Parts: sequence; structure tokens; C-alpha cells
Amino acid sequence: MFILTVIFAVVTAAVFAFAGYYKVSGAEQQMDEARHLGVEWPAYRLLGGAELLGALGLLIGLWLSWLGVIAAFCLVALAAGALIVHAKAGDRLDAMRPAIGFGALALATLVLRLITV
Repeated sequence: MFILTVIFAVVTAAVFAFAGYYKVSGAEQQMDEARHLGVEWPAYRLLGGAELLGALGLLIGLWLSWLGVIAAFCLVALAAGALIVHAKAGDRLDAMRPAIGFGALALATLVLRLITV
């Protein structure tokens, strides 16, 4: 079971690190997304930083299990917040698929972390 936890933690960390990097780097597509969602650019970049920290927390959490649990929980909360923001922006389900997928991955990682603590 621990191997599965490691795999999910690493994949989830990679996905959130990738997303966070593009928010922090100021990619034009991310700036457009922030405008569409009605989120100020500095706040949107801060969310990217939170995604990067969450990814790092998942990886360090492979050695400090309590940190892995906290990081996974925070990433689930970030994904839930993203769904709320997308809904407020009037996005359809297809535009929410990345947030749904990220949230499901983070939730699975959280459950595995809790089982293997």
C-alpha cells in the first residue's frame, strides 16, 4: 500500500508543481485565465505558489507523514476553491475538468496518506 501512496504522492506533486509553475511564471494563458475567472493577477500567482508548496509538502511528506497529510488536504482545498471560482465565473463542466481531475487526484492522495500514516 505504501508504494501506491508514493506513486500517487509523486504524480500529484508533479501535476500541481506543473500548474503552479505556470501560474508563477506569468504565462500568457494563465494571465488570461485569471482575468476570465475575475482573480487579480497577484492573487493568482500566489495560488501558483501555494500549489508549488503543496507539491513540495507532498514529497517531503513521504518522510514526514504528517506533512504529507497536511499538504494533500491543502491541495484538496485549493482544488475545491478552484471549482467554486469556475462556477462563479459561469464556466461549464468541461472548463472545470482540470480542477476536478486535480481535486480527485489530491483527494486520492490524501486518503492514501491517511491510510498509511
